[in-house]
Amino acid sequence: MRSATSAARDEASSSALTPGRSRIASRVFITWYPYCRRSDALAEQLDARSYLIHYLRFKVPYLAPIKYVLQSLKTVWVLLQERPSVVLVANPPVVAPFIVWLGSFILRYRFIIDAHSGAFQHSRWSWSLPLQRFLARRALTSVVTNSHMADAVRSWGGRVELVQDLSLNLNLEGAATRHGGFHVVFVCTFSVDEPVETVAEVARRLPEVTLSFTGDPYYAPRGFAMSLPPNARLTGFVPDSEYLALLRGADAILVLTQEDHTMQRGGYEAVALEKPLITSRWSLLEQVFSRGTVHVNNSAEEIVRAIQTIRANPAHFQREMAELRRERGRVSAAQVAALAGLCRAAQSGEGS
Repeated sequence: MRSATSAARDEASSSALTPGRSRIASRVFITWYPYCRRSDALAEQLDARSYLIHYLRFKVPYLAPIKYVLQSLKTVWVLLQERPSVVLVANPPVVAPFIVWLGSFILRYRFIIDAHSGAFQHSRWSWSLPLQRFLARRALTSVVTNSHMADAVRSWGGRVELVQDLSLNLNLEGAATRHGGFHVVFVCTFSVDEPVETVAEVARRLPEVTLSFTGDPYYAPRGFAMSLPPNARLTGFVPDSEYLALLRGADAILVLTQEDHTMQRGGYEAVALEKPLITSRWSLLEQVFSRGTVHVNNSAEEIVRAIQTIRANPAHFQREMAELRRERGRVSAAQVAALAGLCRAAQSGEGS
């Protein structure tokens, strides 16, 4: 959750630069979001420069035509400045990999698509599936988070690399913001797949528990803020340091989705901070978050029981999450190493 507070920050464009590196980068990672921990973390682990390129307000469809023109121009500028040999680009929006593909004809780089689940599953991107198929066949590879997405890309004739885990370095000993009593942080963006009304009902049923909703309340349902009980609070967008302090001070982290085959960024953060996790009961999430976690069917009843279960024995869940952090770290290292090898092969002219 970056400090790009949308309205207050009309342009969010950042680059993760390693001191002492040449101005000409061998790898860059282009993401058309105001914030994306996955892109930043993956870029760092691949020794790439991460560029978060975004103008105007996030998730406002009528602004998209203007944003895409501005973001396309900025992307072209970055590519001309960096002259990379490999470009990673996040999808959605599909316009970003399309611009990167066009640039590859002139600058002669190879490109890799980091495919987020929303590009495959959200109805607002269904129109772009033919273009996604076209680009997947021309990319060096597509990075996906689950086998369902991998099967789809392979069926299009594209190559796939699975990077399901990201080992995040979020500093366990950093600053922590604590609240009285048991504190649950619901990591959300008020997206359509998140049962935010259900979580508000959970807060009403557990008045002794403090429940914080992250994300910009601009995207919350109409009247949502006024309907919350006194023990529920909306944090709004905050600087990343404040967001991580909030997570470090939590007794449990809640991350929910009503859509299958959807990886959870908040789940990665819970693992990195060794915090007990409550998440949805989907096979992908059960596989990845196999310890230190209570899986629920997204009903208020099950979420309440999950919170009570963790409250009864928090040390047990913390120990399990510490074990999971080490286990998934090994998986992450292997998956990222395979992708890094592909990047090196492309840079040396061996990539197919």
